Amino acid sequence: MPGGRAGRRRGEDCTGRGQPLGPSRAGAAGADAGERVSEICEGRPGRRDDGVSGTLAVYQKELSTYFRSPIAYFVVAVFLLGTGYFFLYNIFLTGDATMAETFQNMGVLLLTLIPVISMRLFSAEYSARTMELLLALPLEPWQIVLGKYLGAITMLLLMTAGTLIDLVPLYLFGNPETLTILSGYIGFVLLGMACLAVGQFFSALTQNQIVAALITASVLLGFWFVGHLQSFQTSYALRSLSGYLSFALHFADFIRGLVRTEGVTFYLVVCATALTLNASYLQWRR
Repeated sequence: MPGGRAGRRRGEDCTGRGQPLGPSRAGAAGADAGERVSEICEGRPGRRDDGVSGTLAVYQKELSTYFRSPIAYFVVAVFLLGTGYFFLYNIFLTGDATMAETFQNMGVLLLTLIPVISMRLFSAEYSARTMELLLALPLEPWQIVLGKYLGAITMLLLMTAGTLIDLVPLYLFGNPETLTILSGYIGFVLLGMACLAVGQFFSALTQNQIVAALITASVLLGFWFVGHLQSFQTSYALRSLSGYLSFALHFADFIRGLVRTEGVTFYLVVCATALTLNASYLQWRR
C-alpha cells in the first residue's frame, strides 16, 4: 500500500492478526472487554504496554464489571448481613466485647462466598468469547492476572470495610482490645487474598463458572479442614505439615492477636504460587 499503512484494517487485532468480522461478543461483558481492547491497542499499536498502565486497564475493566453485576451486590449483601447477624449473636451470647467468634464466622462465610466472586474472573471471558481478544492484547500474562486479581481484592476490601460498622457498638458499650481486632482484620484480608488467588487460578482452567466455583470451594474447604488431620497422624513431620497447610489454624493465630511471620508468609506464598500458575497457564494458552 503506497505511503505505508495508516492504521489497522477492519478485522485485524492489535497484533496484526486477522479476526472474524462477524459478531464476536456476548453480552455486556464482551462489550466491555472489546472497548478496553480497542483503547489499549489504539494507544500503543505494535508494541507491548508498560506494566503499570496495562495492569491498570485490566483492573479498571474488572471493577466496572463488578459494579455492573447483580451477583456482586448479592455477595456483598449476604456477607454484610451474615457478619452483622453473627456479631450480634456472639455479643449477646458471650457478653464479651470481643470480635473473636465473629472473625471465626467471617472466615467460614468468606470461604463460601469467594468461589462466587472468583468463578467469573476468567470463565466469564470464555463464555463471552473475549478470552482470545484478551490474550491478543499487547500485555504480558502476568499483567492480565494481576489486573484481575487487584479488581477482586478491591471487592474484598470493600466487603471488609463494611464490617467496621460493627465496631461502633463494641467501643460504645465495651472496652475491646484494639490491637487484637486489628490483628484479626489483617488475618481476614490475608485469608481472603489467598482464597481469591486460588479461585482465580481455577477460573482460568474451565469455561464453566459453576465448575470453577465448585472446584474452588472444594480446595478451599480442604485447606480449611486439613489441620484436623493432625490428630490422626503419628508422624511428627505429617502433623507439622497438616498444621502448616491449614488456613484455619493460621487464621486462629491472627484472631488471638498473634501476627506471626509464619502465618503472613504462608498466605503470601499461597497467593504467589496460585498467581504464578495462573500466569503460566495463560502463557501456555497464548
